[in-house]
Amino acid sequence: MSGKFVNLKELALRIENGSSMAIGGSLLHRGPFALVRELIRQGRKNLTFIKPSPGYDLDLLSAAGTISEAYVGIVNMEAGFGLAPNYRKAVEQGRLLVHEHA
Repeated sequence: MSGKFVNLKELALRIENGSSMAIGGSLLHRGPFALVRELIRQGRKNLTFIKPSPGYDLDLLSAAGTISEAYVGIVNMEAGFGLAPNYRKAVEQGRLLVHEHA
């Protein structure tokens, strides 16, 4: 690909192990979920995750062991779904260090 555009695989390759990444969207809306899944497929590790209101994205990354630290505000899967279960488990087991800014 030329210009400013790259495919999803190439984009994920640019996020190296140990990187910090801030992503957009809010809870279950407009998040880059395909990128999140590609980072998991590529086996990224030790990422720092930054997002004011994560949900599904943070839960997937927590379940896969992709992230080791998170800077977040409210974390949930929206009304009716509750707290992100894989995120909660990672925090409770000490696999994920959280800096909450609610």
